[in-house]
Amino acid sequence: MKLCRCVYIYKTTSLFLYHFFYKNTVMISVRLLLQVLFAFSCACVALAFPTQFENTKVIRTIDVTTAIAREDVGIRAKNIDSVPASEYYFYVPIVISKNAASISAFLRKQKTELQVVLEDEDAANQMYVYKVILNEPVQPQQDVLLGLKIAYTHTIKPMPTKLPQVARQHTIFAFNSYLLSPYQTIETKTTLQTPSKNIVSHSGAAGKSAGNGNKVVYGPYENVAPLSFDIATCHFENSKPLITITTLERDIEISHWGNNLAVEEHYALRNDGAGLDKDFNRVQYQATAHIHDQTNVLKSLTFDLPALARDPYFRDEVGNVSTSHFRVEKEKSVLELTPRYPLFGGWNYTWYYGYNTDLGQYAHKAKSGKYVLNIKFVENVKDMTVDKAIVRVVLPEGATNAKVNTPFAIDQELITKHFTYFDSTGRLMVVLEKDNVVREHELPIQIEYEYSSFRLLQKPIVASAAIFLLFLVSIGLNKLSFTIGKEVRFALFACY
Repeated sequence: MKLCRCVYIYKTTSLFLYHFFYKNTVMISVRLLLQVLFAFSCACVALAFPTQFENTKVIRTIDVTTAIAREDVGIRAKNIDSVPASEYYFYVPIVISKNAASISAFLRKQKTELQVVLEDEDAANQMYVYKVILNEPVQPQQDVLLGLKIAYTHTIKPMPTKLPQVARQHTIFAFNSYLLSPYQTIETKTTLQTPSKNIVSHSGAAGKSAGNGNKVVYGPYENVAPLSFDIATCHFENSKPLITITTLERDIEISHWGNNLAVEEHYALRNDGAGLDKDFNRVQYQATAHIHDQTNVLKSLTFDLPALARDPYFRDEVGNVSTSHFRVEKEKSVLELTPRYPLFGGWNYTWYYGYNTDLGQYAHKAKSGKYVLNIKFVENVKDMTVDKAIVRVVLPEGATNAKVNTPFAIDQELITKHFTYFDSTGRLMVVLEKDNVVREHELPIQIEYEYSSFRLLQKPIVASAAIFLLFLVSIGLNKLSFTIGKEVRFALFACY
């Protein structure tokens, strides 16, 4: 059931200002905001949205302690219609939809995952409409407790954008004071959690924002109209580097013959924190080593590997990097990497590392006779943002009928042929690509494929046949004569 309501265009204008704010990372003056809102205050547009629910209470918690803003929303919604409701809607502005890396919904009491579907695009109001499919219809006048989790990338910006080499970094975060909902909201409150107690400033709708330690509370707000939008901001100290992996290429190669799984990962990393206002000073850097943890410089990285990982290596474009440490713990192995140089804001570094481990931990033969490979799409993302992840899985030679199952949507999936040493027919290679990857995507993917035990002998047979053929060719060439003209034979006579 849908109802047409008149919504003032100042909400759309606010979305424009929100977009402008992130593009320029500067505070918008109150005078400019009022002038723009006044210019459009008399215009209105007709918008149709569902009205089956009423948000009795909405509690939002936004965590900006890392480079990724994670929003956790608790919703108590009441079915105010006369018929059961099986769908719940919420909106995301188009200007930040590309930053929404992960969106999930669940029932808060039962912790049951619910399906989230991109339903439509409201081009007039610059919004995407998302639908949550409830596993059981909500009866009239009954409540449902829902949870939403959204991870936003590239929304925490350094301010100022340039700093001295030894200085504390500050970042700014802007968001909507309310949950962008098509339903009337009776009561709502938002809590923003920052990485530090040093909060420079904060502002929210109607001037309702209060700081307490490393938290800022916006609201509470009552009787919030549908699609209400009002910018809230927070400017705070953030000494952590804002790490972005511009490209992650993850190569996985399977060998049933050697019961081995080889992993190699190529990284292109960038520190998106505040840059240096002057040239880098090595002497100053060495003299201030004791306070580097209070700045946004990145000095080392830690990666968790499987407990049975072996033969690790760490290299970059120059060659082998010796500044690394590998240790084996009870439940995992740890690889600690130190780049050739410290990474300040705006600096880049490319490298790759790899290791081998036992295949039996990841692949097994199902009752159907097919092999099933369970391996994570990405690993060790932690608090980093991966702009583009490319995962290539090379199956053993002779594998056929590969099928991929992923717990989330993939931007591109391709199955092609790959040739390597001593291959005769080539191997199946599964290529998966996805943009905007965060730690919520560290989930197992399944690749099913058929592989006959006879295929284990394919490479030895082909190699033996090639060597045998080489000998035959060599013998044949030995029997041939390559002299030019008639062959002259000399007889040797013995003289007595």
